[in-house]
Amino acid sequence: MQRSIVLLEVIISLLLFSIIAIVSSKMIYSLIKKNNTDTFITENNLILESTRLFLMKNNDFTKVTFSDNKIYFNGYLLLENISKYKVSKLNEITIVNICVYQNAMCQVWKIKR
Repeated sequence: MQRSIVLLEVIISLLLFSIIAIVSSKMIYSLIKKNNTDTFITENNLILESTRLFLMKNNDFTKVTFSDNKIYFNGYLLLENISKYKVSKLNEITIVNICVYQNAMCQVWKIKR
């Protein structure tokens, strides 16, 4: 009789441990996935911001070319994986509408000339 109670306790313990392990692994997987997504967004925001600052400093859009989903400045690669790039000029302001990674991230830059 006592052996059957011990066996029942072991089975219940294994069942609880399995449930805890499954829930914990799902939670860890979702945290890793969210971390990867956040890292991707932050990295690309930094790249876009540094490109915007570079263009603000140089302020010469005649040297900027767009071809093959890449932006070149004076023949040198400036930014890649561009899905949308449009430049319009209003008075003293140049407006750049840019999207990267199949429109996953889009920004509108207003650069004063």
